[in-house]
This record gives sequence, C-alpha cells and structure tokens, in this order.
Amino acid sequence: MNGPVAGALSGNPDLGAKYTAFRNAAHDALGALMVAQIRHVVAKVHGIDTPAPEGQLPPATLAYAKRIPFEHTAISDEEAAAVVTELGEDGYVAFSVVAALADAECRAEKVGLADLAS
Repeated sequence: MNGPVAGALSGNPDLGAKYTAFRNAAHDALGALMVAQIRHVVAKVHGIDTPAPEGQLPPATLAYAKRIPFEHTAISDEEAAAVVTELGEDGYVAFSVVAALADAECRAEKVGLADLAS
C-alpha cells in the first residue's frame, strides 16, 4: 500500500486494506497506462509535477479529467456521455473512481495527510 491516503490509513490496517483493494480494482479495470495518464492530468491541475506517461487520454476523457479537481459539479451530462462513448459504461465508472481517488491523493499529498494522521 502506498500514497498519501494509504499512509494516513496505516494506523487502521483493515481500512487500509479495503481502500487498497478498492483502488486496485479501479486501476485494474483501466490498465496501468491509462491510470498513469489520469493521475498525471489530475496532479498537473493541482500543480504537482509528475513525469508524463507516454500517450494521451482520449479527448473527452482528457477534458473530463482536467475538470475533476475543481469543476466536477459543472460537468454536464453531455460531457459524461462523451466519456462513456470513449470508454464504455464500465470504463466510465472505473475512470471516475480513478480520477476521484487521484484528486484525493493529490490533496492529501499537498496537506501532508500521512503526517497529520500520525
């Protein structure tokens, strides 16, 4: 288990294991490259410098990922439907989970959540 959220959960191994299993299931549904692309886009929005993975997300998915951190409530049904068209319904759900967790992990990193939790 790694990352700032996982680090913050280290004091509760059962919850940490459940978080890790949930996160890994979403990652597995999309594959390592797409997960890296999503995490990179979300981190960039937060001003966190991460190495750019190869390739780029499909256009609608890229636009949606950029909006997750600060504009998620403004994402329209049409924008969501465009991501479903690119990824399929199951892919859209996995993408949404990965993007939301990437956002949470970026926020946790920025505030030093693991240190705050100990």
